[in-house]
Amino acid sequence: MFARIVLGLILGLTCFSQTFADLVLYNVPGTNLVFILQGRATVNPGATVTFRHPTFGNLYMNAGDVKIYKVPSVQSLAVNKLTKAKSDQDLNGCLDAARNALKIGKLDLFYQSCKFAWEIDPNDDRVKRLVDLKLRINKPVEIDPAQEKIMRDFTKNRADMKFIRSKHFLLLHDTGNKKDRRTSKTRAEERLELLETVYESFLMKFCLEGVELEVPDKLLMVVLFAEHSEYLQFVNLLGPDLASAAGFFHRVDNVAVFYDQGTDQSFEVLNLLNRKIQNERDEIVRRKIPGMADIIRFADTLNLLIDVKRENLDIEVVSHEATHQLAANTGLMPADSPIPLWAAEGLATYFESPKQAAWSGIGAVNSERLEWYRELAPLRKISNINFIVSDQIFTRSANNFTTLHAYGQSWALTHFLMEKHFAKLVAYYQELGKLPKASHAKPDELQKVFDKVFGDNKDILEGEWRAYMRSLKTDLEKTLDDAR
Repeated sequence: MFARIVLGLILGLTCFSQTFADLVLYNVPGTNLVFILQGRATVNPGATVTFRHPTFGNLYMNAGDVKIYKVPSVQSLAVNKLTKAKSDQDLNGCLDAARNALKIGKLDLFYQSCKFAWEIDPNDDRVKRLVDLKLRINKPVEIDPAQEKIMRDFTKNRADMKFIRSKHFLLLHDTGNKKDRRTSKTRAEERLELLETVYESFLMKFCLEGVELEVPDKLLMVVLFAEHSEYLQFVNLLGPDLASAAGFFHRVDNVAVFYDQGTDQSFEVLNLLNRKIQNERDEIVRRKIPGMADIIRFADTLNLLIDVKRENLDIEVVSHEATHQLAANTGLMPADSPIPLWAAEGLATYFESPKQAAWSGIGAVNSERLEWYRELAPLRKISNINFIVSDQIFTRSANNFTTLHAYGQSWALTHFLMEKHFAKLVAYYQELGKLPKASHAKPDELQKVFDKVFGDNKDILEGEWRAYMRSLKTDLEKTLDDAR
């Protein structure tokens, strides 16, 4: 299906003054790989297209390989909304703008919205909570030497792995000290920067909705492997079921584990094509062969597309696994409580920034999760609230294929409850935390916890959920609908 071959996207425009952007579907020549790109496309004489990437620069394509759609620039719309709220001295409007900023993944715009809200009424309880949380987040976290030993023991004391820390994370890695030409940061520094963004966005989302979580008093522990092969060797020691994961959170040791995206088999087609094209490019340049500008441009573009895909996967995987870690360390889903998989994975998939969404942020519609939900939705015996919240959607999964459906159902139900029944969902998480520690709750016990909060008559809730999911569309679906 189309959604399964969509590989990448640009997360948004950096220029707030633009009213419209271009959504470009680029079919990589010679493959069935399709990239979704948002930015500015210019059709040139000679049937070529120049696409301006806000992060990686210009990409050059043949016009026959692309489809271009004009879409509203979400950043300019968000800024306009905030500007109006500020001009009107509308406190609620500024807070709504802050909420929207998190949805499109713009933490800087979120803080700007909060600043304007504070200027309007610094004594508003919601504003005071946000200011207090920011002060607590900015408070230095003391270094605990015991954490380094925990991480060394966890990774079997690999001498080639080194520590680096940020404000809230302690990272053990073997990714080297080479700095990226674009960011002037090492891979470890880039990973810490991304983790910090997820950390603040997670805490601020709940605070904005009136839920004050605990700010962790210790650094959160993270391991980053440079190569997928090294990651596989490590996870096979913990359990072969982790080999298919792009990262994971180890609840017992409270450590999140990742590998550097771009080193696994999902890049195989792109990397093989890239090596072939780069060799041709080098030969053309070396021999100064005229009339080969298309191949040179394609070679340069392919390099950039690999960088785009790599960055998008980094964001998706880190936002997912960091959510697990944050839920366990902020009191939302305590690590020693028997949290059902549907609840844990539903929350993580809700907060992940999907690699296919045009404007990734908290609650962005993940096309893959949506597709897996839709495939199972007609089978009401298993696609229903009771089957999901009793965790049978996972415990009865027979293989990786059915597990993907379980993720889709969990994401769908969590997305609905987060958007429509937020307070009750948080109350449900708190009830889960009251279950006996270090135990495995049975399906009927999990069902009772959910029923205690939401009631045992699910007919109305089930109907609301179905209607909500029928209305839910990806950014691409919305764009194509508008274009018709």
